[in-house]
Amino acid sequence: MTLLDPAWLIHLGTGLLLIGYFIRDELKLRVMIIVSSLIFNAYYWLVPKPPLWDSVMTGFLMVAVNLWVLFQVLLDRTTFQLTEEEKRLLGALSTFTPGQFRKALKLAKWRTADPEKGTPLTVQHEACPSLYFILDGEVAVEKGGHSFTVPRHNFIGEIAFVQRAPASATTRAKPGARYVEWDAEALHALETRDPAFANALKARIANELAEKLRTSVKSGALEPLMTT
Repeated sequence: MTLLDPAWLIHLGTGLLLIGYFIRDELKLRVMIIVSSLIFNAYYWLVPKPPLWDSVMTGFLMVAVNLWVLFQVLLDRTTFQLTEEEKRLLGALSTFTPGQFRKALKLAKWRTADPEKGTPLTVQHEACPSLYFILDGEVAVEKGGHSFTVPRHNFIGEIAFVQRAPASATTRAKPGARYVEWDAEALHALETRDPAFANALKARIANELAEKLRTSVKSGALEPLMTT
């Protein structure tokens, strides 16, 4: 067998495929499978007379499937095709991967509070069917005779969401505030289907509650700030 013998294509393709199986990174693995499949196809197409068309078609099918999975892996790791506003939201939801964020984005409804009066979000002791996240602006909160303001990059209704209970405070997005709304039941259903997504959401809510606790202790206003 000479160095230019086309049979080397089989050995090269097999070698790349074996190397790929040792790679744990799925992105690199998929690339290696695609390259090895193309090399096998080059042999099946160019060397036998006539070409092994069944093998060629199988090879192209392997390439197509792995290209699709590769695209999904890239979406899970990059902000490709996200708008600037969506990228800002992803940055605020720091525990989410881009792929997990895209799942949340499919359920999200973008809202802008009434420019004059603001928009009510939750009413204390009443059902809270939605989870909100404030991207821009502020939210006025009333709880047990206390009134305070929650700034941007905070959830509203997170305790009701986690406990599946009525709202623990009355809240209103201030005029012009930009926020995102999710149907609570739809989010719970997504959590059931995707434990990794559930962990990311719970981690983000836990981080926020911990920060609210830290702020509450410093300000001496533990009860009101911890019940938004």
